[in-house]
Amino acid sequence: MLSLGASRLLNVTLYQLGWFCCVLGGAWGYPLAGAILALLPVLVHLLLAESRVAELSLMLVACLLGVLVDSAQQALGVFTFRGSPDWPLWLPLWVFIIWAQFATLFHYALHWLAGRYLLGALLGTVGGPLAYSGGVRLGAAEFGENLLFSLGSLAVVWSLMTPLLIWLASRIGGKAASYRQRPWSRRRRDETQ
Repeated sequence: MLSLGASRLLNVTLYQLGWFCCVLGGAWGYPLAGAILALLPVLVHLLLAESRVAELSLMLVACLLGVLVDSAQQALGVFTFRGSPDWPLWLPLWVFIIWAQFATLFHYALHWLAGRYLLGALLGTVGGPLAYSGGVRLGAAEFGENLLFSLGSLAVVWSLMTPLLIWLASRIGGKAASYRQRPWSRRRRDETQ
């Protein structure tokens, strides 16, 4: 296993790489290409993950919750994502991927938030609007007509979503994780229980 510090650094690096693929792909008019490229850091994460089943489960749950939340906010005019006119769904694929990527942080880089729901809420209140503002500034989305409403809505939603994801991570996998040094190695059966 990689050390906890090295695993956290690699985890944040993979997340940021995927975030930029998603956002810049959407901003530059290549939302599908950006989403597909963003799957590579997700696949690397899963390949190196200590518990692939727990990671994949958390990613799927976070993706579903995130898509519901972003769909509601887009319907309310909080923001509009830039996507491809050929894409058949109401949200671009890169939004689905970015939520799955965000979930990869909770057993690794953000595990220090485990059980600290108030701190998670505070982090979400500030970090959520900042992340979306970064996406807007790069051209992947637009805020609604009322900027204060958009930022306030994001702050409220993220003050709830971050602690919820912290709680879900504690139920799905639970412990701080380190990446494998040899991704092809299998864990012994007694280590997985």
